Amino acid sequence: MDIKMKRRTILLMAGILLAGSVTAQSTKEQTLADLNRTAAFYYSYEDHPRDAATPAPDGYKPFYISHYGRHGSRWHASEGVYERPVRILREAHEAGELTPLGEEAYRRIERFADDARDRYGDLSPRGVREHRNIAERMYRSFPEVFSTADGRICRIRSRSTLVPRCMLSMAASNERLKELNPAIEITREASERYLDYMFSMEEAHKVAKEIQPRIARLRAKECDPTRLIRSLMTDPQRAGNAKQRLRFAIDIYCMASVAQDVDYLDLTLYDLFTPEELYSHYMVRNYQMYLEAGPSAEFGHRIMSDAVPLLRNFVEEADEAIATENFAASLRYGHDRNVIPLVALMGVEGCDGRESDYRKVDAAWSCWRVTPMATNIQWIFYRRPGSDEILVKFLFNEREVRLRMESELAPYYRWEDVKRYFEERIVECTTPLDCAR
Repeated sequence: MDIKMKRRTILLMAGILLAGSVTAQSTKEQTLADLNRTAAFYYSYEDHPRDAATPAPDGYKPFYISHYGRHGSRWHASEGVYERPVRILREAHEAGELTPLGEEAYRRIERFADDARDRYGDLSPRGVREHRNIAERMYRSFPEVFSTADGRICRIRSRSTLVPRCMLSMAASNERLKELNPAIEITREASERYLDYMFSMEEAHKVAKEIQPRIARLRAKECDPTRLIRSLMTDPQRAGNAKQRLRFAIDIYCMASVAQDVDYLDLTLYDLFTPEELYSHYMVRNYQMYLEAGPSAEFGHRIMSDAVPLLRNFVEEADEAIATENFAASLRYGHDRNVIPLVALMGVEGCDGRESDYRKVDAAWSCWRVTPMATNIQWIFYRRPGSDEILVKFLFNEREVRLRMESELAPYYRWEDVKRYFEERIVECTTPLDCAR
């Protein structure tokens, strides 16, 4: 490693260590300020307006966008999450063992289960809206990219994983772009051919298995179902043994979390929990996702290695678009467990914080900020007539973000500098000893 690279590495790692104080992610109070945030990665996408964009340097205009988006809001993927509580509450109801609150909860939970039946994991109407709205804001924010004026051809590459909710998210986004400008040409694909970078999760799967016993112990320690069950049933034994009672509480918490993602039902289950109980469930879920997909001190270097093919695809397609001008946008649709390690590997501020104490993870990295439904990263490329220098700006969930590299133009960066920086990140995050410092 040469002197220049060493210096940049030191600056980079120092920035990561300072992340907790400079760009703290969350506090318990911030999370509980909106109970929907306790849903962690089930938190619906925030569709409200963003801050005004920083003007590009004089003469620079956008010409290409590269993007990866998580699917939009969905029903919970597990049938058991809905059916187990319904069965237990139904049996208690028939035995006359539900409290008045229990009877009300039973009616709501039964409605949730009926609505979700045979839709497990599917994209919800809210998820469709999220991607349509993101596409429209992209179109209106960067009209030059999508223009077909004066005979300009606007071609878009659009790809998704093979999961239906991702394909439908892609369709919703593409459809809105075509409504806004029917002359846009979109090549749409969902193919196994691209899964090596669109859906790379080899290390994530291994880590998930490794931490399973740890998370189970932590959940049993932090999430006490006793008060919830007694508030619903006159005989708590109706919910089963200790393990089954915890599962019952977790299932209801999961339904409470996804209620916002099927908002047309206009139902909530948050009132069944105290804020402390919700936060306890959230804290464990946030920690689990942090270890399985995030930049944790323990597993981060392994997890981020999964994102290397995706990051390299971004770079390669950008270079192709710059050199050939054959297409105006690369749109990709996949999953949280792909975009989370990508933004960590990129060094997006607020997405790469490292913490080893599970009680402090929320202050370094919070699910509801880093990976709500429809999470998206956008690279916006700019050029100026008469100049070969390309600039790029990064949007995360449609907000300007900075990388952990120096640029007097930030939030704009010189493309050649960014490519060198990314290669350094790849080296660091595929070298465990360097990455764990």
